[in-house]
Amino acid sequence: MKRKITTAALVFISFAPFLRALDLTPNEVKITEEGPPAQRFYFQDEERRLGFKIDNQMMVSGSKDLVTFRFRDLTTAGMKLSKSSLQPTVPFDAKNAEAYRTAARALLPTDASDVQLAEETPDAVAINGWTSRQYTFTYKLFGVPYRCALTFLNFNPVQQIVFEVSAAVTDYGKAYARSYRVINSLSELRSTTSGTGPT
Repeated sequence: MKRKITTAALVFISFAPFLRALDLTPNEVKITEEGPPAQRFYFQDEERRLGFKIDNQMMVSGSKDLVTFRFRDLTTAGMKLSKSSLQPTVPFDAKNAEAYRTAARALLPTDASDVQLAEETPDAVAINGWTSRQYTFTYKLFGVPYRCALTFLNFNPVQQIVFEVSAAVTDYGKAYARSYRVINSLSELRSTTSGTGPT
């Protein structure tokens, strides 16, 4: 009997990363509380709806594992949220630093040249009690200087996501500030109406 319980426990642990699968498909919904209807978007996290706001110069599209945000007024800039190739069980420490640097570099554009790791920042996204580590790169894309911040963020005990902001150097500051506001707006939607499905 003891052996059966142990086996069941091991099976549970091996499947644990899949039990809380955050779905990054952006769904649209209208909030009707307090005043005129307001457009919001949300991700599905098990039974929860995680709402977020974008500004009127942003567009959002995506699927289960990757969501992309575009800026109508910053043509070189983009933001992404994606499922990480690593898990929260891989700590942000010296032992695993190279694994994270390698994973971050793999997310840069294949056409990037003169790639340099400019900065590493612990807990760059200091909200919701999340732990994170950010890797900021500089590179050139078809001769244009770019900057890209890749933040590995432990969303919950079994799910790590990557918050990515990239832009030409001239647009980077504005793009990062606006992207951070989207992340900072994540909160559970408790009362919503008229969901319109994925965008």
